[in-house]
Amino acid sequence: MGPASAFRKAALGLGLGALLLLAAWLASFVPNADWSGTYDAAARGFLHGHSPYEQPLFVNPPWAVLVLAPFALFPPNLARGLILVCSLASLIYVAWRLRAPWLAMAAVLLSPTAVASLLAANLDALVLLGMFLLPTWGLFVLLIKPQIGLGVAIYHLVETWRTSQFVGVLRAFAPILLASVVAAFLFPAWIDRMVHKPANVWNRSLFPYGVPIGLFFLWLSLRTRNAYFALASTPFFAPYLTFPTYLVVQMSLLHEDVEKIVRRDVLQVGLSGLLWILMLTFRL
Repeated sequence: MGPASAFRKAALGLGLGALLLLAAWLASFVPNADWSGTYDAAARGFLHGHSPYEQPLFVNPPWAVLVLAPFALFPPNLARGLILVCSLASLIYVAWRLRAPWLAMAAVLLSPTAVASLLAANLDALVLLGMFLLPTWGLFVLLIKPQIGLGVAIYHLVETWRTSQFVGVLRAFAPILLASVVAAFLFPAWIDRMVHKPANVWNRSLFPYGVPIGLFFLWLSLRTRNAYFALASTPFFAPYLTFPTYLVVQMSLLHEDVEKIVRRDVLQVGLSGLLWILMLTFRL
């Protein structure tokens, strides 16, 4: 690689870095809920040697702070901007990896669930990246939000048993099980908050009425051996979730297997329109 080529690559890297910081700075002015209200304090406390559960609203597993901590290295406003930019980039990356049509991708990004997720500055978009990791490590990412990743965990359990039986299941699930046991021992507040989660006015769960939909998606995932349908199943099993979490279902349905039934762009435009009507009608 010659000096001119090295200079061009360095200039491109600096240019992209500058654009990222500019986008993060602009995004820092966007209001949010989850980042300022929960995650920022938990991450900054962790960096100063405190338990993230000193933040009373933090209910995620303790390894979630490993995702949050890099953002907390920046000033709070810039950190909020970075989480928005990275979340948007994650959604675009997932859609690109699924070879989604541009219209379908745009429909998802302009849907009320995507807009609400970006405004809330939660972890949903980043958690989706666990789909591209091997189960052993992907489960750590996906189960940061169990209301997103539980169906995929069930899928991997069944699929691993099909291919490798007990040894494969042990290899795939031992790390997350061991980490969960150790975390429960070190941070009992984590388990207590999950078990005794207080009622929340923002809960938009369809449980138990949505269970048949979840079972259908889970059955479809095992029949077609497609983990994305398992991803779509989980929100319908969750007794607690907020409206933006249904974005996971839309992202799952960007998979090309959906084209066997309906065009993805038609489906996503229809879903986005329906969700806007529901949101504006019922103030979800």
